[in-house]
Amino acid sequence: MKVSPKLLAIFAIMVGIILAGSWFAITWKQKEDKKVIRIAVIPTEDQLEMLEKMKPMFSYIENKTGYKVKPCVVGDYTAVIEALINKKVDVALLGPFSYVSAHARDPNIVPFAVGVRADTGKTTYHSIIVVSRKTYEKGVHDLESLKEHANEITFAFVDPKSTSGYLIPKAALLKVGIDPDKDFKKVIFAGGHDAVEFAIKNNQVDAGADADVTYNRLLREGKISNKENIIIWKSQPLPGSPWVYRNDLPEDLKRKIREAFYTMPPKYALSYGKATKFVPATHEDYKEIEEAAKRLGLL
Repeated sequence: MKVSPKLLAIFAIMVGIILAGSWFAITWKQKEDKKVIRIAVIPTEDQLEMLEKMKPMFSYIENKTGYKVKPCVVGDYTAVIEALINKKVDVALLGPFSYVSAHARDPNIVPFAVGVRADTGKTTYHSIIVVSRKTYEKGVHDLESLKEHANEITFAFVDPKSTSGYLIPKAALLKVGIDPDKDFKKVIFAGGHDAVEFAIKNNQVDAGADADVTYNRLLREGKISNKENIIIWKSQPLPGSPWVYRNDLPEDLKRKIREAFYTMPPKYALSYGKATKFVPATHEDYKEIEEAAKRLGLL
């Protein structure tokens, strides 16, 4: 059947319109997809529970920046670092040690904000070592008595990249003559701060390292008791966990992110970590942590 040139021309125009529409839709979607801030956080508690708590904060960031927040669920500290380095994540909450570890591998990962704690009004926190009631009743009341019983102790750290849950308590143990890798009966990594406290409470381990922020939160929530989980050591103040971004993000986006954090009202800031507000943070704030990690050969 012969098709007239006129019909062919009409058909060609229609195909062109359809293709142009498809191209526009694809291009528009690509532009929309770029208007996303991918955020990850270190797992101080159950990840899904954390992200649920942080929804108000994410909504505020969306409203202030005009970007959609895409929360990223990760399994551990290393996974957050790898996601940042491989540009799978734009913004993340890291611990001080995990931050300096990430920055050492990629200087484009830099801090921009840190939370001011509701309970203390400070940006600092402490590492703690906690023992079970049973261990305390054996006579383990401080690091010296922990050393005496070291070969009987099963000890839980949080994660090899945790500041309060590994770096700082390990340095304190080494200082009193306890090499956790050799002297304890067994050492485990629980994977999260909550997990350390629950392992102590349930007598799955005899002792463990944690952050006072997590410990105090679990006390308030009634999930642990200071009669079951007993603090025997507390560190000097440590710089708070920094919010970081990739420094190679567009300047305008970084400005919007900073403004969103610095202007965030307490009701949104309280979504995570009981911070009443966020203030600027820089790499210099974490030099002490960086030096401690180097002394221990961990950086």
